[in-house]
Amino acid sequence: MKFKSKEDVHNRAIKILNKPQKELIEELNMHIKGNKNAMGDVFEKWFGKEKDSASKPDLGVVELKATPFKKLKKTKNGKVQYSAKERLVLNIINYFDLVKEDFEHSHFMSKNNTLEIAFYEYLNNIPKSEWFFKYVIIYQMQKSPVDYEIIKKDWETIQAYVRNGKAEDLNEGLTNYLAACTKGKNHKSLREQPYSTNMAKQRAFSFKASFMTRLLRDYVIGNKKNQAIIKSSSDIQGKTLDQLIYDRLDPFIGKSTNQLKDHFGITNKAKNINNVLARRMLGLKDSKNNINGIDEFEKASIIPKTIQVNSNKKNRESMSLPPFKFKDLVNQTWGNDSCDLYNYLNESKFLFIVFQQMSNGDNIFKGALLHHISENILNNDIMKVWIDTKNKIKQGVELNYKKNGTVSNNFIKLNNQSVIHVRPHAAKSSYIESTNSNQLPTPAKWKNKPSNYSDDYMTTQSFWINNSYILNVIKKLID
Repeated sequence: MKFKSKEDVHNRAIKILNKPQKELIEELNMHIKGNKNAMGDVFEKWFGKEKDSASKPDLGVVELKATPFKKLKKTKNGKVQYSAKERLVLNIINYFDLVKEDFEHSHFMSKNNTLEIAFYEYLNNIPKSEWFFKYVIIYQMQKSPVDYEIIKKDWETIQAYVRNGKAEDLNEGLTNYLAACTKGKNHKSLREQPYSTNMAKQRAFSFKASFMTRLLRDYVIGNKKNQAIIKSSSDIQGKTLDQLIYDRLDPFIGKSTNQLKDHFGITNKAKNINNVLARRMLGLKDSKNNINGIDEFEKASIIPKTIQVNSNKKNRESMSLPPFKFKDLVNQTWGNDSCDLYNYLNESKFLFIVFQQMSNGDNIFKGALLHHISENILNNDIMKVWIDTKNKIKQGVELNYKKNGTVSNNFIKLNNQSVIHVRPHAAKSSYIESTNSNQLPTPAKWKNKPSNYSDDYMTTQSFWINNSYILNVIKKLID
């Protein structure tokens, strides 16, 4: 097949929708071993494209990509929510070529400027042979000027690391929408780099899962967009998203919450006034009382968190991460695409927005800090807690009903570890099937179990970043 335009490609792509994988394999006379990349292979074969590693777009005018999405349990304004299941891997990075290029004429832009993306739903409860493509879109970076400028800066950040002989230090948290993800059979997949004798991990350009989620919601499903802190591409030209965030927040350093309320004309007495002020400092004029739901942050996997420090230089609160399902966690492997916690922390940056209560009673904005958890901490301290948690769930969590009506468990606690710990995420404790619990893969090992409690259900848990770790990160901002 030959395609003269992206419209030709898209018209062909539309015809693949809603056909089960097994029907497509038969129609295309394919012989597929295993299911890992079957949907991608089928999508390429639909256009008569054979697998190769060519540097040009798959069909000359368009690069083909297939990617999974999943339905979330939680809803928003009564609407079902969806998210991308994983990052979208683009092309392998050739470190030697990368250092000679400029973005507009780069191999990356030549290959990925126009993408035909096919979305299929990841469904655990039905055979993969029944999976089908649900949506197809044409995505052109240059048609989204703000995204384009941020992606360009991300590309230049990756290039700068390689030019400085630091390709081995690349990680996904360095950038916002476009990342340099590891790409190889294992950690031994290494490549030479031009300005250093150190071997570096083989990496590929990829759109972060968070960016793909916003793409799915905004361009495909049509959920209402979040508020954006960037109003036009001119706001971001010549600077990174990180720089823009600091530029918005830095002018307010040293001002008290009362001064900030006067400045922004805020009269409410919300308990979470720090969140309200953070949104206003970032340039958002809506009336939301939380710091979430910011378009660029969700695309870049930037997780904002206001931190309140007292006059004794202590922050009381640890930070919760997304809850996990016990049955899912025990089937995951640390360090690969199946591991939710690894992927979340490897891809994300935290934006700590810090307020400090002073001895005179004033609550002062002390500044902000973007922080990415290092690979060393991720693959040591955090991995140990994750593996310990997985093993305890597989072997049967130890639960003890106490005289005061509480239940203790043998997960790692706040005072047992320096970076993260495990504790309940649900609004209420529950040891029966309920919205506040989820099912255990192995029956719990109880002491003093009440007769109305179950062996098979436990209060939903999550990993939490320790308050002491956060304090160590932000200590240079506080007095």
